[in-house]
Amino acid sequence: MERRFGLVTGALAGILLAGSGWLFLHQWAAYADAERALANLRIFRAVLLAMEKVSAERGPGNAALGEDLPIPSARLATLQAFRGESDARIADLLGELAAADCTPCRAERAAVLVAQADLVRARATIDSLLRQPRARRSSASLYHAIDGMVRVIPRFVSIADAAAASVDEGAPGILGRLLAARLAAVLREQAGLLGSQLAPALAAHRPLGEAEQYAIERTRGTIDQLRGLLQPRVLNDPALAHGTFQRMESQYFDEGLAYIEQLRVLASAPAGTGVTTAELTQHYVPLMASIVAFRDEILDLAQAQVQRWRDTRLAWLAAIGAALSAVIATFFLSARLFRRQVVQPFAEATRDIRAIAAGQFTAVAPAQHYSGEIRELFEAVQVLQEHSSERARLEQERHRLIEELTVQAERDALTGLLNRGAFERQAAPACAQAGRAGRMLALTLFDVDYFKRINDTYGHAAGDRVLVRIARLCREVWQADEIVARVGGEEFAVLAFVPGRREAVAQAQALRERLGHAGMQADNGEGIAIRASFGLAFAAAGEAAWLEDLMKRADRQLYRAKDAGRDGIAVEDEPGAGTAGSAPVA
Repeated sequence: MERRFGLVTGALAGILLAGSGWLFLHQWAAYADAERALANLRIFRAVLLAMEKVSAERGPGNAALGEDLPIPSARLATLQAFRGESDARIADLLGELAAADCTPCRAERAAVLVAQADLVRARATIDSLLRQPRARRSSASLYHAIDGMVRVIPRFVSIADAAAASVDEGAPGILGRLLAARLAAVLREQAGLLGSQLAPALAAHRPLGEAEQYAIERTRGTIDQLRGLLQPRVLNDPALAHGTFQRMESQYFDEGLAYIEQLRVLASAPAGTGVTTAELTQHYVPLMASIVAFRDEILDLAQAQVQRWRDTRLAWLAAIGAALSAVIATFFLSARLFRRQVVQPFAEATRDIRAIAAGQFTAVAPAQHYSGEIRELFEAVQVLQEHSSERARLEQERHRLIEELTVQAERDALTGLLNRGAFERQAAPACAQAGRAGRMLALTLFDVDYFKRINDTYGHAAGDRVLVRIARLCREVWQADEIVARVGGEEFAVLAFVPGRREAVAQAQALRERLGHAGMQADNGEGIAIRASFGLAFAAAGEAAWLEDLMKRADRQLYRAKDAGRDGIAVEDEPGAGTAGSAPVA
């Protein structure tokens, strides 16, 4: 009896120790993940700060490029100060990556060093221009110098995305705020880019070119999209709905964009604006500070949230460690008491019975009663079950949130169509298959004619309804397996395999006719006519196709349609036709 009790007790002790060890290590891993999430959040913040300072450096650079020789010492001192801040933030980022001491951090550190090298080259280009008289600084060289600074930013964006994903792994539920902070950082960059796109014309004292007008319009569209993505996140997060967000709405989206639009109108005149790059920087840059304040508020809230999660994991770890220690001690104490008070008396009774059976009459020991010595073990198992169930629920919620955010990242928030990034990702494989497919590949670009006039006359809400109506008509004209996207403010793109050019033109014509019959009413009862211009480019069956080339060709046809009076379709000629392109279809 005692031998069997020892075997059972040993087996139960092994199970208890293994389960306790697994539970403790599991909770320790959760706490370690939360600690890593804090470190990755510091990296995420450092990336956004470095990204901001590099972007802000363009302001004094643009101001200096607008000055003639000798460049005022105050301008150069300001530029050097801003460069110093950029270098300090990049050094802070490298320090955070080195402190994290993780394998992925080495790749991110290498990416930062590449961005740093790109920044050095961009600065050298600007310094070379600053040594030349202003009259010798051509528009092309000014654009090249500014574009060199702009191209540094995307490298930081990819590092920020990797850091945000790492934070979410260790602190579930934080991804929404991280995405909001990332959107605010990208908004700050796009706001700075909007000012930089005006700088070459201001520095050269010339009017804006057509390409510059188009670039500014696209950047405005991107800013509007970012605003649309931020607003639902702010409304769903009460901590963000007031304060810095309201200031950003007032200072940047109202006053800042109005100032840029005023300069743009002035810069469209043959005489230019008369405004220098220094005046642009002095007036416009302070208005962007509200975006930075909003971003910092989100980061502070995210850090507090991750710290609370880490503290909760630590409290759970301490509680489970203490509970497991108590359970193990109770188990061994209970086993000892059970052996002494139940097993040993039962063995003695057995020996007494055997002795009586053998004829040895001895006194039988009185029975003793015991209860409840192993109840704590089952309570500990219940705690483990409840904790594992809660953990599984949180994991499922995290996967659901990631899936929802993935879908949102692929779709345009207003129309539900693919956004530009998703369009490019899906269109690239289709172009790669065009060389092997037996059908022609057609790219249709179209945008709404006089869309700004609709917004200005009837309000942005009416403009949004127009875009939604167009998206619904696109779904009626094109099949579900054809790639339809909103690639700009009022610009759409469709990539589809078609039997021939005539079918592609017929699809565009079908949408054009539906738009002609899809008039809408504004809030004041006036009718809104919807018209669009179309440009089509093709890759013949068996012909290799590249998306960038198709986009450029279709964009040229779109401009031909607009130049021909809008509300028409322009189609590039078939190879060997010998003309510059067919006339737009009325």
